[in-house]
Amino acid sequence: MSAAARSRAARAGPARSARDFYVQLMRDSQPRPGLLAERERWLRSVRVEGREERLFEFELLLRGIERYFQAHNLPLDAEVRPVVTRDFGEELRDVRDTLEQAIRLARRLLDPGHEQKMVFRHYLGSQAVDDRVRRALLEDEVEQETPQESLFLIAQSFESLRVVVDHLLELETVGYRVFHEVGSLAVRAILQNRYFRPFRPLEFCLEFDRIRSVPVLDALRLLPDPERQLFTTAFLGLFRLLHSLAYLRPAADRPSDRRVRVLLALLRSEALTLAGYLRSEVAPNTATRSWQHAALRTSRDMVQRTRSISRSLAAEGGADEATLATAVKDFAGLFEGAVVGLARAVEARGAGEGYGRLVSPTLMAQRLRNDLWVSGQLAREAAAALAGPGEAGPALDALLRFQEYFQDGSYQLLRYGDVEGVDRFLAILAEATQAPVGPVARARLAEDCTLFADAAEALFVLVGRRADVAGRRFDRSHAEAVLDRFRR
Repeated sequence: MSAAARSRAARAGPARSARDFYVQLMRDSQPRPGLLAERERWLRSVRVEGREERLFEFELLLRGIERYFQAHNLPLDAEVRPVVTRDFGEELRDVRDTLEQAIRLARRLLDPGHEQKMVFRHYLGSQAVDDRVRRALLEDEVEQETPQESLFLIAQSFESLRVVVDHLLELETVGYRVFHEVGSLAVRAILQNRYFRPFRPLEFCLEFDRIRSVPVLDALRLLPDPERQLFTTAFLGLFRLLHSLAYLRPAADRPSDRRVRVLLALLRSEALTLAGYLRSEVAPNTATRSWQHAALRTSRDMVQRTRSISRSLAAEGGADEATLATAVKDFAGLFEGAVVGLARAVEARGAGEGYGRLVSPTLMAQRLRNDLWVSGQLAREAAAALAGPGEAGPALDALLRFQEYFQDGSYQLLRYGDVEGVDRFLAILAEATQAPVGPVARARLAEDCTLFADAAEALFVLVGRRADVAGRRFDRSHAEAVLDRFRR
């Protein structure tokens, strides 16, 4: 057994609820958990296909705009030409196209009927003759009492800013001072937004941030504290960067657009921030040399290669299609390599076989399908025990223990739209630490278990239809072995 494994075994401590672990980690990273919970409820009510991905892209663009106005994030070579003498017209065009896409996404996320009401209210506020009426309407508009109002407000702010930018682009040159002041207006509009202020580096949201790797999740589950939290944060940061890269790759039928330059600046900023976290937080606070060396090695590699990519973008011709595509490819290789390096350090299965093995969609779908089947079986057994006159404690205990295991792994593999029903049942289970007393309470929990079993089995069927596992035989013998392990 390695030193890291011995340390895990010695310090693992009592079983923990993974749902509590991940939720608490993300809440601890957020300064406004109450507002985020309200926004999460709003997102679940949005009737737009791919709602969470649209919101992820929207906030990705907000973060990109915020970082793009920082000169140190731009691919500039001050030795070739001082910043104060440069023409920032191209950079302002990049921002203009990013604002346009952000406005488009905001409108897609807004309920059409609600948006029409807010547009009409905005119109009344601009046309009212009575100053008192106009002032009241304007104050209502900026109050942002709901996520819809907050989203509408930032879209309106960006539309106004886009008009200003369009006129500035008619100038012969756009100096740094003008570019900087436009940035001040844009960043202020973002930071003053109540519900859609983009998260800071290493802040995470349950809607977007998951570790989509079965071997990594299994390895993290066995880590002691504080290493579990430190490495989980690092992996969440890397998987978010890889998620962001999906929006930089051009479609086959069209070239890259100007937003790529804005998002590349964001990736540079967040990669260096994560490298600093590995160096200053993970390495000093881990118990073994192998973990410390892995954190320092990954940090050093991220800094060196990020700066190398930035230099290539600052060189002459750095804005052409081929150079941008190469930068995206290089960032992908960097982040994937970092995942593999840290996965090896925490002894994730298959890390030696590369990134593709760690994030195998087939492996994820098979694991999720297996655990959903076991969940359904244990939930039905608990329901039957609760409905009968005998002792229900063992069946309920088996279900509770399996749900802790489920939350450590397969919960992270669920799609966002499937999470709400699972969360509802997990909340019920959290209160059922022992079999309820009395026929009414037993019948109620039995019904909840039956409903959860129905939902788990429906999800099992849906996962089985995914292209990743379509045509693959469900390994029932393996699932039954897992089921038997938790029955004991």
